[in-house]
Amino acid sequence: MLMRKVLFLLLAVLCVAGQAFAQNRNVMGKVTDGKDGSPIPGVTIQVKGTSKGIATNPDGTFSLQASGQDVLVVSFIGYETKEVPVGTAEKLNITLKTDSKSLDEVVVTGYTLEKKANSTIAASTITGAKINNVSLPDVNQMLQGNAPGISVSTNSGQPGSKTEVRIRGIGSISASNSPLYVLDGVIMSSGDFTQNTPSQDIMSSLNPADIENITILKDASATALYGARGSNGVVVITTKTGKKGQSRINFNGKFGFQNLAKSIPMMNATELLDYQREALRNAGKSEADVMKYRPDHLANVNTDWMDLAFRTGKTQSYGLNASGGNEKTTFYTSGDYFKQDGILIGSNFSRYSGRLNVDHKFNNKFDLSVKMSGTYTDQSSAGAGNSYSSPLMGALTQVPWIPATDENGKPYAGHVDGQPGSTGWSGVADIPQSFRPVLQGGNFLNTVASNYRKNNNTQTIFNAALGYNIIDGLRFVVKGNAEITGIREKQWTSPTSYDGRTSGGYLYNINTNMSLYTTQQLLTYNFSINKDHNFNVLAGNEYSYQTRIYTLAGKNGFPGNQLQVPDVGASLYDGGGSERAYAFQGLIGKVDYDYQSRYFLSASFRRDGSSRFPKNSRYGNFYSVGAAWRITQEEFAKNISWLNDLKLRSSYGIMGNAEGLGRYPDYPYQGLYSMSGAYLGETAAFASQPGNPNLSWEKQNLFDIGLDFSVLNRRVYGNIGFYDKRSSALLMELPLSMTTGFEAINMNVGKMLNQGFEITIGGIPVATKDLTWSSDVNFATLRNKVLDLGGQQAIPNGSRQRIEVGRAYGSWYMPVWYGVNPDNGDPLWVGNDGKPTNNYKEAQNNRQFVGQMLPKITGGWTNKVNYKNFDLSMLITFSAGNKVYNSNRANLEADGANVRNQAKDALDHWKNAGDISDRPKVIWGGSGANQSSTRYLEDVSYARIRNLTLGYTLPKHLLGAMKMQSLRVYAQAENLFTLTSYKGWDPDININPLPPTSTASVATTNAGTDFYRYPTSRVFTFGISVGL
Repeated sequence: MLMRKVLFLLLAVLCVAGQAFAQNRNVMGKVTDGKDGSPIPGVTIQVKGTSKGIATNPDGTFSLQASGQDVLVVSFIGYETKEVPVGTAEKLNITLKTDSKSLDEVVVTGYTLEKKANSTIAASTITGAKINNVSLPDVNQMLQGNAPGISVSTNSGQPGSKTEVRIRGIGSISASNSPLYVLDGVIMSSGDFTQNTPSQDIMSSLNPADIENITILKDASATALYGARGSNGVVVITTKTGKKGQSRINFNGKFGFQNLAKSIPMMNATELLDYQREALRNAGKSEADVMKYRPDHLANVNTDWMDLAFRTGKTQSYGLNASGGNEKTTFYTSGDYFKQDGILIGSNFSRYSGRLNVDHKFNNKFDLSVKMSGTYTDQSSAGAGNSYSSPLMGALTQVPWIPATDENGKPYAGHVDGQPGSTGWSGVADIPQSFRPVLQGGNFLNTVASNYRKNNNTQTIFNAALGYNIIDGLRFVVKGNAEITGIREKQWTSPTSYDGRTSGGYLYNINTNMSLYTTQQLLTYNFSINKDHNFNVLAGNEYSYQTRIYTLAGKNGFPGNQLQVPDVGASLYDGGGSERAYAFQGLIGKVDYDYQSRYFLSASFRRDGSSRFPKNSRYGNFYSVGAAWRITQEEFAKNISWLNDLKLRSSYGIMGNAEGLGRYPDYPYQGLYSMSGAYLGETAAFASQPGNPNLSWEKQNLFDIGLDFSVLNRRVYGNIGFYDKRSSALLMELPLSMTTGFEAINMNVGKMLNQGFEITIGGIPVATKDLTWSSDVNFATLRNKVLDLGGQQAIPNGSRQRIEVGRAYGSWYMPVWYGVNPDNGDPLWVGNDGKPTNNYKEAQNNRQFVGQMLPKITGGWTNKVNYKNFDLSMLITFSAGNKVYNSNRANLEADGANVRNQAKDALDHWKNAGDISDRPKVIWGGSGANQSSTRYLEDVSYARIRNLTLGYTLPKHLLGAMKMQSLRVYAQAENLFTLTSYKGWDPDININPLPPTSTASVATTNAGTDFYRYPTSRVFTFGISVGL
């Protein structure tokens, strides 16, 4: 009995103690830095498993209600998260360690992985999260605004079109200025390899959802490793791999729409009628003739061709990936479907892609990595803007007085006699034939319905690497890569369409097949001497071989639209094809040394050989040296509590360029003959390229110095850098006299300079339990100058540009627009002695340099806010200091020079004596005022909300019952708003100058000239991400 009472008493005491232990009480504490003991303000203290929490005070202290059974989760950016049991302590003293992951961030060079803190390299890394946050098909478009010194511009808004990327300016006049692309350590193909498509980029075959990160290598310490092909910078793309542990499955789905970001208001029927009547009167026509040529009834039809050319396009993307593994094997696999309907009728792009990455460890000695991907893309183009039958030109030229469709909504052909748009249409029968309005090029609605221009890409990439750990720190890797690409282009022009009406229609079939094979043998040795002296050594060999074969056949004379295959065409009217190949072989060496993680030295060397150069200059030597000083490792800096990291770095090196020179880029030094001629029914040969046995590598000397820093517990971080890039022995197509029988010869001529500053500053202004705001801005300047042209002072470059020593490449050189004579409305230009003249020839003799194509400033500003389970991010990109020629305005504000529709802006022009206007009086037939001059040269500085995303992540406690790891829903907008003074579609135009001998059409390249360019769209998408 007594024993029972004692047990009962003990149980009662335990219950009371347990209740007391579980009862909430006020828990106080302080959080300090484990390194120097300094207090950390703003640390989140949260009771695990609840939403209860608080942030530490400025002195690092906190106080909150918790029970002895609770566990506190202590977290802060830049530190490792720590879990602390409350227990019975009245006061908790918590120390946090610096997050080793932030210190161990790596720079991926393609050949090596280097700790960012210990590296001499100037590089920018863009995470996969940023890449996947953009609903665009091309990886290149995702680089814009995310790294300093990177200029990204588009040739076209066509989905899947080529995007131009430039790193630290332009270093060559005739050779390629595009960066080198490296995928999972192997150089890959990039660019537009189509023959008959307005704009297409093979990079759009790469699925952005598979990318782990992108590293942009800019200085000599990294790019010299790529020797002959590293002068324009290197973009290193790393795909995702599996991680050991629980297998995960993720689904991502997006659906949305896109529309025209900015419209160009056009005249309606009444406005154009009044405008052309005024032009006729100013041309001296009598009032009776004016009314006969432009009667009132024309305004009874008011077709909005702009509205008919553009549409709201749909965009959708669905992806599924799985990853996981164990100690031996890890895997990542994915499948993705992307489709985007262009905003211009007749244009779209779709992609099907799959990937499998497997890493297997046989034992402590051997391991194998295999990466395989397959992609199929399908692109339909609306046609180049230089064609009247294209909806691009039609939207901005066709007059509104002609109906587009019949009463049943069927488009008129526009060129068939008797139909609206033809001179035989009854609706204009009362107008003299030479003054009748017509649809130039026919009705583009009928053209789009009848004709098409398609291309299909199939690309397979296989990459395998076998590694052997010889001894501790010594590793040998053999890697092989095969990239197989097939491109099929098909262009059909119906015999009933305007373009095919005189030839019985025509069909083009073009097939391009490319193979790129690469093999590497890399030996690395990492070792230390007395723990203070650390060495990383790389030695290797790389060989690559590419073939490219294309065939083209065009037939015409088709009886109808039923069978669109070559056999049905009556005549073969076009045909061609070629086979070409090139090879590169390189020996690689690199040594990195550091002393106590304080002083760093690096040196690299590469000897490259290329089949593109003659035997006596086939091989070139390229090298770099670099040094860095991590100041915060010095004793005098360790006691500076607010300074977390400070590193001074510098490098110098020589790289080369051997890409993209001339019409035959794989045989630039050889004297070539073409067999494409014919004489008396026999094949005829003629000289097509003069030889140059002394042609050699283009070289680039690059100096770089920078400072990397982080302060205030890494709440503020960034880097500041300066570079000086000097290109010499430029690979250039030097124009020749036509008496030689050649247009140009490939030579090493000239020098060019690119200089600039690059600044990145980021920070975490707010970090509380519920709210975190991070922000970073990158900013870069560019100064480009031609230093030498082989003894010449200047070289003409088209009708509006001039390459001159002492000026930026891509400098505008043209007559200067003075304005309008207020007395009579005549156009005026700057003439002799700077005085105004109405004589255009005099103005041509007084051309001036009036700006440049290359932007002087580029950058981006990213902000991200997390509030509880909501996240909001915004990317703003900006560019300034450059100009483009708005050729569209020369047609849309033509002052009566053409009979097409005009922009509404043209209504504001000189009409009466004393009027002050920048547009002269309108005269039927024109006054010559719309000839090339600075009148149409516009500043394209802009700031744009490139991406805006709002998301919500479902709380963890709700996911358990649903058997999910994560679930996030979001909405995003691309190109939401642009602040600019530019009057055209979009200021983000291709601003890369063409070489002086280029024959490329501005309608497809838009190199500094806005000529009926496919405009940029504004995209809105809604998505869901689910993790299992």
